Amino acid sequence: MIALWAAAGIALALVAELALGRLLPGATRYVDFLYLPLAAYALRRSQRSAMTVGCVSGLLQDYWIEPRLFGINGLVKTVLGWALGGIGARFDLNSLAGRFAAGASLSLLDEGLQAAVRRLFSDAVAPVSPGTLGGRALAGGLLAAGVLYIVNRAGSARRKPAAPRRKA
Repeated sequence: MIALWAAAGIALALVAELALGRLLPGATRYVDFLYLPLAAYALRRSQRSAMTVGCVSGLLQDYWIEPRLFGINGLVKTVLGWALGGIGARFDLNSLAGRFAAGASLSLLDEGLQAAVRRLFSDAVAPVSPGTLGGRALAGGLLAAGVLYIVNRAGSARRKPAAPRRKA
């Protein structure tokens, strides 16, 4: 059942990413919807599931959106899933501030890791302005905090409350 929810989350994020690219092509520089399943599984599940979801979503992103250097997003999102899953296992990041920090740091770390891997493969790396980095961090933080809040609310509404205990 967990794999079905992961596939649905990745599919929804990919559709949202493709739709955003069609409607507002410049906005894809700041917003990456494919972080959301990774962040959800890193904060709510295990490190291993976050790595798997990150790898699958990154490879789909490489195939559908950025086919230049195939596999770079799969590698980077796997590493980000490992890191955020490890941090999420040790610290409680399921608060609004923790989700915002997770989304903002994912955006910034993705930019740095992508530049490092591209440089490793002698691919051209364009400099990124601090304004773009700030915009990515803000958009990633707000998106992660908002969507993960909605997912947690929907998940808690789906579960039935426990029946109160009777005292004897």
